[in-house]
Amino acid sequence: MEQFVDFVTEKEPSAEEAPKKRRALSRLSRFLTNKYFIASVGFLGVMLFLDKNDLCITMERREELRNLNQSKEHYIQELSELQKVKTELENDPVIIEKLAREKYLMKRDNEDIFVTEDKTKSVRHPQE
Repeated sequence: MEQFVDFVTEKEPSAEEAPKKRRALSRLSRFLTNKYFIASVGFLGVMLFLDKNDLCITMERREELRNLNQSKEHYIQELSELQKVKTELENDPVIIEKLAREKYLMKRDNEDIFVTEDKTKSVRHPQE
């Protein structure tokens, strides 16, 4: 029996592949040279990088806004605590007396006040 031998020659680059590449390049070049595409890319470039409200400044402003909102929350909390202290001072004479004695060194007529200094809390100045 004879064996059938099929001689398959290796394919050389056919003439069809070169036009496919050319067609793809021509489509790409047509897209890149389209006036609407160029105008859109130019507009985006100006808006993202060259405008006074560009991308970097917008990011910085968002960070600043976040920090300001955090400080606003802190001050609102501090304000509520101070309002609580204010209402206590307006209504409770014991707290008023305590504040007057501690902060303003006030006393009653028959009392003597001795002010002592805590040496551990005093600030030491460096000798020159």
